[in-house]
This record gives sequence, structure tokens and C-alpha cells, in this order.
Amino acid sequence: MAERDSYRRLPAAIDPDSFVIEVPSFEDDRPEPPPIPPAASPQLVAATQIAAGGDGPHTIRRTQVRAGLLIAGVPICGIVVIAIAQILLAR
Repeated sequence: MAERDSYRRLPAAIDPDSFVIEVPSFEDDRPEPPPIPPAASPQLVAATQIAAGGDGPHTIRRTQVRAGLLIAGVPICGIVVIAIAQILLAR
């Protein structure tokens, strides 16, 4: 019965020191990116950065290539069929 009564009343005062958390500081030891080499033109710097990022994932996916071929291929095939029909009917 004493346990149930302890939940019904609040403590008289809350000690703020009981809620303080000390976090130790540390140095950032992550590796830094290599510095940009000096160049005569900004185009050379941009080309160097693009070449360095070439290992990343490619932006064009296989499904996008298939969709592009379908979108371009259907009208081209239609034009070829119409051209063949006109050649055969003209004789």
C-alpha cells in the first residue's frame, strides 16, 4: 500500500543538478578533402572536380535508357513503315 501512496504526491523540490549531463569535448579527426590545386583557369578546376567525382553512381539508369529508346523508336519505326508503304504503292 505504501508504494501506491508514493506515486500520489510529488517531491517538494527538484534538484537541477540531477538533470545536468556533462559531455566531453573531442577533436574532429575526420579526414579533410584534398585541397583544390591552383590552376590558371576556373574551367580546369571544374574539370578536375568533375573527373574526381566520376566514380559515383551514374545519373542515367537502365530504365531511363529503355524509356528513351521506346519514345524515340516508335515514331522512327512509324515513319519507316509509311515510307516503305509509299514506295511500294507508287509502283
